[in-house]
Amino acid sequence: MDERDKRKLRAAKRRRVEVIAYTVEIIAAVCMVAVLIAFLIWHNSFTDIKMSEYVTLSLTGFDHYGTATPLINGESQYSDFWSTVSATIDKTEDLSNGDTVTISYDYDEEIARASKLRIDATEATLQIEGLPESKVIDDAFMFSGLIMTQNGISPKVTFEIANTSEDPLVSGITYYIDDDRTFFADGDTLTIKAELPEGALDSHEYVTDKPEDEYVYEYPVVSEDKYVMSAAQISAEALKTMEAYGTDLIYASDANEYGLRIFQQEAHIQPVFKGNKTTFKWVNPYVISAYFHSVTEAGLQQVENHANDVQIVYGVTITQDDGKNCMAEIVVQFTNIIEHADGTLELTPDMGRIVSATYRDKNVKKLVSIDSNENYNTTKLTE
Repeated sequence: MDERDKRKLRAAKRRRVEVIAYTVEIIAAVCMVAVLIAFLIWHNSFTDIKMSEYVTLSLTGFDHYGTATPLINGESQYSDFWSTVSATIDKTEDLSNGDTVTISYDYDEEIARASKLRIDATEATLQIEGLPESKVIDDAFMFSGLIMTQNGISPKVTFEIANTSEDPLVSGITYYIDDDRTFFADGDTLTIKAELPEGALDSHEYVTDKPEDEYVYEYPVVSEDKYVMSAAQISAEALKTMEAYGTDLIYASDANEYGLRIFQQEAHIQPVFKGNKTTFKWVNPYVISAYFHSVTEAGLQQVENHANDVQIVYGVTITQDDGKNCMAEIVVQFTNIIEHADGTLELTPDMGRIVSATYRDKNVKKLVSIDSNENYNTTKLTE
């Protein structure tokens, strides 16, 4: 084999090597493409799920008192996967508008792969917004349901308190007078306080801006008519009017109601009867003295005590059909005398009543005296 043939042989070998190398490269490239295609086919067979797109916040409550709850809104076709998903937030209560919360997620990775889901569970940060403002309870709102009904005459004025509000919160408030007294007088100022129902502020729809016992409503007591509380208010003319009414009352009364006791038990005089009835009569009543009683501050608060009275003591002859007679004393009492706004006194005959008729002067003195009742101040109106 000459040199020329050798060169041809070497050239042929190189071409075979080059063909083999080229073929290997082609095969390798084809394999790589096949692997890439297989990877792309596998990769594209998964569905991307970005968790933050499926989780929202449910907000309840009010600004500064809000509550957040994560809600998962997964697609129904991946129900197996979504049933494993949970979301948590780093702060759930006492939230305010402008606060931020971080949401983190947890899920079953095996079920995600089996469902061919590719999960992006990157934590998400959300800002709180849209919480309504709480309503601040002021004095006007707190007492908006208060209705006060005034009864009586000064200084024995009483009050009935009612709540007529239809507001869900206000209607449950209890109003009360912050005072131990039962009766009040013209010029007094009542302090009304309010008691919220239990749990009224739990939802934070309403908030207070001060302690509950600092909510106060002041109510001035106005009573144009007043019970007479001073002897100086009983004029001489008014006393004479009462004396005349008392005289008429004595003549109009039935002496038989008192005569048997006065004659038999006190004066020791034998009564006479006509049929089975006594025959007593009052004769010639005259005024001995008069006294004014006004209830004390301590006595005022006792319900059974009246505000004032004028007691007029009369001397009178009690006689019967046989002519026998004796002297007696009668006390006529006018109770709860009223002075009107124009200064006039309300005096009518039916305000008087006989409270004592006796032969014994000591009984009358005990009744009208200064020491007769510790609940009353006593002033003598006559000399």
